[in-house]
Amino acid sequence: MSTTAAPVPHPSLPDGEVEPLDPFDDAQIAEFHAVYEAADRYGRRFACPFSLHELAITQRTTSVGEERLAFLVRVDGAIAGVAGVEVPLLDNTDQLFVDIQVAPQHRRRGLGTLLAQHAAVLARERGRAVWNGWVAGREVDGPETPTPGEAFAASLGLRLGRVDVQRRLPLPVPSARLEELRCTAARQHEGYSFDTWVDHCPDEHLAAYCRLKSLMNSEAPVGELEVEDEVWDETRLRESERELGASGRIRYVCVALAPDGSMVGHNELVVPAEDPGIYQWDTLVLPAHRGHRLGLALKVANVAVVQDRHPDRTSVRTFNAVSNTAMIAVNEVLGFVPVEYQGEWQGPVPV
Repeated sequence: MSTTAAPVPHPSLPDGEVEPLDPFDDAQIAEFHAVYEAADRYGRRFACPFSLHELAITQRTTSVGEERLAFLVRVDGAIAGVAGVEVPLLDNTDQLFVDIQVAPQHRRRGLGTLLAQHAAVLARERGRAVWNGWVAGREVDGPETPTPGEAFAASLGLRLGRVDVQRRLPLPVPSARLEELRCTAARQHEGYSFDTWVDHCPDEHLAAYCRLKSLMNSEAPVGELEVEDEVWDETRLRESERELGASGRIRYVCVALAPDGSMVGHNELVVPAEDPGIYQWDTLVLPAHRGHRLGLALKVANVAVVQDRHPDRTSVRTFNAVSNTAMIAVNEVLGFVPVEYQGEWQGPVPV
């Protein structure tokens, strides 16, 4: 959902008709992506949209975990608004996730509402009672007023369930600083060890890694959102690995192992092919093993490897719930700087 300033008014345009995206039509998906990217970046310095290739792979790949749908609306024959929908299939089966973007020059004409109404019909057809949307908010130092995207979400009956902050770590982090942090953390986790891999999870770690990924919703702060743990198994994980590879993304994983050999924490860094940044995805340490600076150790180890292998990258981007004070403290020690708010909005699908 777009969150940028209101466009300059001009005469109203006729209502369009919603149609599905043909993900195998190269020209159509390129036009779809152009609208999506322009809307996502409009008025935002810290947007990080999918590349055209990444979007195409996502739409052309089936998933055991979710049904993926996309549709669009035209004005005068050109795509003016787009929407993507994800329908969970293994967990959270009462919910649906929607992302609506309208080209800046076509806003405030009801096209976003038209797309939302279509998404609501899809939700009801699939028996979903709750819908969710990620909405980028103001910059950290920006005016404390609702953005148009936030106002749009509220108009659909959604409420703000969790506030995240996007933080960025400038790269490279000096090697001396990483070594200092590694030594500081190591003094507090004697007996623990670490293992790493790139892209393909080793078979011996598969079950434990899936367990950690399944616990993210219950072990990380979710605010006022109503969500279940996700279901991760070998089929879903191997599928996600193949999709990441097809999209040109490389996933670096570092895991923490307790003295008994059990996996108790993990960190993921993802390097896209067409983006100067790096994305920090999951970071989790199980409650019984917190207080040993394992989170810091995992992040330091992974950053050291990734920035060495990708010296052209300029930053690491991460999103943390504002209530996740422990993880925020770790990120700030490492050098992450807050830049932009983002909210997850949730509400009942209108009847």
